[in-house]
Amino acid sequence: MDRLTLLTTTGERPEAWKICEMLMRRQTCLCPVRWVVVDDGKIQQHITFERDNWKIDVVRPEPFWMAGANTQARNLLAGLSIINKNERVIVVEDDDWYDPRYIAYINAWLDVVDMVGEAPSRYFNVSTGCGKLLTNYKHSGLCSTAVKGKALEALRASSKQNLKFIDMVLWRNFRGSKKLNNSRMVVGIKGMPGRIGIGCGHNPKFGDPISLKDWIGSDVDIYSEFVPESNVCERILNVA
Repeated sequence: MDRLTLLTTTGERPEAWKICEMLMRRQTCLCPVRWVVVDDGKIQQHITFERDNWKIDVVRPEPFWMAGANTQARNLLAGLSIINKNERVIVVEDDDWYDPRYIAYINAWLDVVDMVGEAPSRYFNVSTGCGKLLTNYKHSGLCSTAVKGKALEALRASSKQNLKFIDMVLWRNFRGSKKLNNSRMVVGIKGMPGRIGIGCGHNPKFGDPISLKDWIGSDVDIYSEFVPESNVCERILNVA
């Protein structure tokens, strides 16, 4: 089997990164994992992650990120530059929630197809208490996309186009074997402290009041400290 590699782009999101480490530490997947972390923040993320059979490779592309810049494509290419064609690549975004079974589940699908993802996507903004089930039934967000073989090369090609929404182009243009599942193992978490993302979920007017607990159960407690005091906790997290 090809080597299993996670690819994460990050920078100046220490609170989100700490949670990301925790979510990866508890993954049930037992196979060896290489984690490629691309960090373009001026202040390097503090990495404390340790786990048997996991190896972290950090890439520090320059120039470092400045407010208002979109360096996603550049950073993906920086990570992909140290990933060879024989690796299975699961994209893990630093500020999103992942079910403990996620890596094992999506890796099993890579036995069957070259590209696998989750649709429709679920987004929740912790700073507003609003979320939404999206209508992306033909493509997966990058945060829940995994590739190998020809799809890995398609990810490289899509990243080279330096587009804002690489995931849409990747899924639309790739003609090889691919699969979208309504697996409900990922939630795009928006509104975390630090660097702001580019997706629609970061807009303060995005979505409607929903219960994050309905989506991730007791893991809602992970995000409770990031809810502004001015918001009503029952409305935002439904933990009362």
